[in-house]
Amino acid sequence: MTNEIVGDVVIGIGVAIVVLGLVGLVRFKEFDLKLLAGAKIDTVGLIVIVLGAVVRSGVSWLSAKALLILAFVLIVNPVVTSTLAAGARRRRRGE
Repeated sequence: MTNEIVGDVVIGIGVAIVVLGLVGLVRFKEFDLKLLAGAKIDTVGLIVIVLGAVVRSGVSWLSAKALLILAFVLIVNPVVTSTLAAGARRRRRGE
């Protein structure tokens, strides 16, 4: 019972982080700023939501799978963000 309440609160905080990040995506005009906001949504929002799901479900295979997915995203997200930023930089230079 307590795990479910704590997990729900943490998931709610993660959803709030994602919503605030989406406001940044809509508000910012430049690609670099939108990329920054999107990367923060992916990283911080996903970490908090997955940790909330792990707390809520307890020790189980679901928790292990969620943590593996989180690890994969944490490895891939900086690579994708860096590649997008480099492509935008090349496009601005006219290469």
